[in-house]
Amino acid sequence: MNVAMTFLSTLDNKGKSMSTQTFKVAGITTHNGNAKVRFTDDMVRRIKQFTKGGATRCDFVELPSEMTKVEALKYLASLEQFNSAEDQATIADAIADREKESSKAEVKVKVSKTKTKTKTKAKPSVEAIKARAKKAPKAELTAEEVLAQTEDAPF
Repeated sequence: MNVAMTFLSTLDNKGKSMSTQTFKVAGITTHNGNAKVRFTDDMVRRIKQFTKGGATRCDFVELPSEMTKVEALKYLASLEQFNSAEDQATIADAIADREKESSKAEVKVKVSKTKTKTKTKAKPSVEAIKARAKKAPKAELTAEEVLAQTEDAPF
């Protein structure tokens, strides 16, 4: 019997797949002349981090709700703040990369169940268990016989 399974191969450190991870803040940074789209949940920390690292531009906006990267990129493309030709090209490239990644991340795996023969010890039947208990019948002793044996015992 063959079973087809689909899963996302790349997981981030939170255990969520990259296509379902959501962010509250997105924006564009420029560092050494390279513009990149960035995503975060903490705008202040990221702005401090990029300005300390020498970024010449840190434009972040709070998203109206938590969004995935692709949703956030489409939202950024609609904002007037990122309306320049360079920003639109950066956003379009990022969307193309993310959509390409999400199509690569989906992998189909076929799992086939095969029967393997392993030797296992057969479980004893109820009758076999009962027969063990009935091995040799013990001789019944009377009270006098038990007392007689205990009197002779070296205690």
